[in-house]
Amino acid sequence: MVKPIVIYGDPILELKSTEVKKETPGIQLLIRDMFETMFKANGVGLSAVQIAVPLRIFVIEAHIEKENFHFRGVFINPKILREFGDLTKHPEGCLSVPGIAALVERPSSIEMEWYDENWEYHKETFDGFAARIIQHEYDHLDGILCTMRAIDDKSFKWRP
Repeated sequence: MVKPIVIYGDPILELKSTEVKKETPGIQLLIRDMFETMFKANGVGLSAVQIAVPLRIFVIEAHIEKENFHFRGVFINPKILREFGDLTKHPEGCLSVPGIAALVERPSSIEMEWYDENWEYHKETFDGFAARIIQHEYDHLDGILCTMRAIDDKSFKWRP
């Protein structure tokens, strides 16, 4: 079911999300709702807190045809273990901050551990666009929006 997306200004977006317990009821339904909501909003990632559920979980599905890039995942209780590589600047939009993109500088690579929707443990390194999307969604779990990471006030751009 498509859920309403929480918009900038709502204090829930500033909360640090709590860990998901394996026995937490309704996680599979939450994951399905998150993907449906993200697809309906034309997003590439969505954290549970963005639909008013402050749990440490996010979903991602991104396609870039000209780069032959496809990335999909469910990330439960993720932990970024290491950030490394060059710092890269890229405009980031957010479903919770519609109409604005902010220029954000992030490390180009991360190492992370998490559980998937089947509670299987993963530890992996991500680079480039995948690393950026993960860092963006991970920030939501700690109450941080991309606008807070903007390089400066001049880096904001209106987007359709």
